[in-house]
Amino acid sequence: MRIIIDAMGGDNAPLVNIEGALLFLQEPRAEADILLVGDDAVINAELAKHSYDTSRIRVVHASQVVEMGDSPTRSFKEKPDSSLRVGLNLLKKGEGDAFLSAGNTGAVMAYSLLTLGRIQGVDRPCVGAFLPHHAGTTLMLDVGAVSEVKPKNLLQFGIMGTYAYQTIMKFETRPRVSLLSIGEEEEKGTSLVKAAYRLLEESSAVNFTGYCEGRDIFTDQVDIVVTDGFTGNVALKLAESAFTTLFNLIRTKIHSIIQKLGAGLLMPVFNQIRQQFDPNNYGGSPLLGVKGISLICHGNSNSNGIKNAIREAQRLIRSNLLETIENGIRESQEQITFNPMDDEIIRH
Repeated sequence: MRIIIDAMGGDNAPLVNIEGALLFLQEPRAEADILLVGDDAVINAELAKHSYDTSRIRVVHASQVVEMGDSPTRSFKEKPDSSLRVGLNLLKKGEGDAFLSAGNTGAVMAYSLLTLGRIQGVDRPCVGAFLPHHAGTTLMLDVGAVSEVKPKNLLQFGIMGTYAYQTIMKFETRPRVSLLSIGEEEEKGTSLVKAAYRLLEESSAVNFTGYCEGRDIFTDQVDIVVTDGFTGNVALKLAESAFTTLFNLIRTKIHSIIQKLGAGLLMPVFNQIRQQFDPNNYGGSPLLGVKGISLICHGNSNSNGIKNAIREAQRLIRSNLLETIENGIRESQEQITFNPMDDEIIRH
């Protein structure tokens, strides 16, 4: 089992990617070996500072880096020796079993699709984000891969999300899937969500529970929230900003001695909540729908986040997730009667 890491990807590369790999190899259940892709002189210089099992890490040289501001399509043509492209080519050729990067999210999505191709029956891939609440975690997808979708795409997102959630969260029962809308009543919503509602309702591959609203995302009312990439990305960025603002407001409102004493007593609780909302505790999010295991990590991941992403990649390799998704998509196509509108982008 070999996991390929884009060592040059991310705000804190390559240091955190190398440290994350070393932390993973120290774990008792770390079965996978690591391939670090990037500038071999830089990577080897950093590795030389640490003590580790040299037989379990291989460095693959790549002379170019896809920067955060690079255009995905242009850089794919102009940077053929980037760590991102070299790493995904290794996965394509079977020299690794999974790939992960904390680099340019748009580039990771585009490169993965262009290099690996799609799972049979999937029109467009999607990426999910795990959002914590008081009783567990909600998976929302898509959060940025596909801005304009067809009703059939939302059905596929629900199916892929179901199997991914079961695998990653070790869920023994089928997770509840809900479609994001402006109300819980069937007659509400756009033409797109109404058409997707019918498809999800007819599919036996998902445990569809109907519409949900934005306020339901951070509750235990639903396990998976399905939406288009534009809406999902806006919701995700809003949530991240709201949590940061809330913690900052609490900090700035503590002025008096009594308030400071009370805050000191509550500090362990605040720290637990902060950790619960820290994306590093959830590692990476798999790009669902491509024919290979490709994980997207948060751009400012720390070494713990990379370690957790590698651990997640190892679990996905064992799970046969790709075959399960392919079978689920095929079965849904056989049992559902599709209308012409289900395969069209609906903008009203």
